[in-house]
Amino acid sequence: MRTEINTQLINDLLNKSCTKLKPSTLDVLRKSRTLALDHQRAYNTNPAFAWIGGQYAKVNSHHQSKSVNLAVAALFVACLISGATFWRNYSTEHEICEVDVAILTDVMPLHVYMD
Repeated sequence: MRTEINTQLINDLLNKSCTKLKPSTLDVLRKSRTLALDHQRAYNTNPAFAWIGGQYAKVNSHHQSKSVNLAVAALFVACLISGATFWRNYSTEHEICEVDVAILTDVMPLHVYMD
């Protein structure tokens, strides 16, 4: 079950409760908040594939440009096609070698291969 949160109501309640705090407590809370935000910025991480975008890519961007995505997709398709071609050629050459060895060792007579 999803419940909608009224952020304005929470903001009003926090503002009212802040008026009841001592100024020294508010100062400590403000310093703690600033320290926490500085700590969060210190541990900001880049996406795993940030190196694909080059050194000029935005540090906080989790989305790559369309041209980079297209280049990666084209590279993947090229690798897939070259792998399939290699596998097909390798299996064909392997079958030809098996037939040649069978003919040369007299396991399969030559006239069977001619038919």
